[in-house]
Amino acid sequence: MAQRVSRILVFIPAVLVLAVLTTAVPSSQNLASAKAFFAEGLNEQVLIQGAMPTTILTGWLKTSNVGDLMIGVSMECALWTGTKNSASKGGGQTSSTSRAAVNVTVFVDGSPANPGQVVYCDREQTVNLTFQSNDVVTTDAVILELFLKTKNANHFNFYARNPGSGVHNVLVKASGIVAADPDAAAGSTRAAIGKRTLVIEEFNSANQ
Repeated sequence: MAQRVSRILVFIPAVLVLAVLTTAVPSSQNLASAKAFFAEGLNEQVLIQGAMPTTILTGWLKTSNVGDLMIGVSMECALWTGTKNSASKGGGQTSSTSRAAVNVTVFVDGSPANPGQVVYCDREQTVNLTFQSNDVVTTDAVILELFLKTKNANHFNFYARNPGSGVHNVLVKASGIVAADPDAAAGSTRAAIGKRTLVIEEFNSANQ
């Protein structure tokens, strides 16, 4: 008897309009001290698993006195996760997993700012499937495909204690985790960043 295959496709969309920045790093030694610095990025950056962290924002601030730096990074974070399961009657449970994540680290004058790497978004999607039926046909099978596509915006304040007076260069770098289900459609698991902003301020910490 020919095998009958049922296909279930679950698609959960979310609006994804993703949006790097253009910020000049000063080279002059005669810059005036500033209270704050602002930069933005608008274009999409898709992050590759295993690749070197991508610089997504750059900035600087010249401080006249010994103090601390507060570095605020706001960012849209987009994740795609796709899985595909197939199960036959009486064949037991099948499982599939995919994961996507975006991590951010800020560097001040080449050194990581506190508290180090921060997770901006992370999703692990695991689907288990068991096919049970009272039908006498034992060759039936079912296929379940699940695709999630989401985007949200998050903010985190990084800081550097007592970096010293002078011009301080700031780099914001993002890295991705992309662990795809090998049975799912190609490209169905991805991690990306969208619109983002950088604010650098000098402040005096009460806990030295």
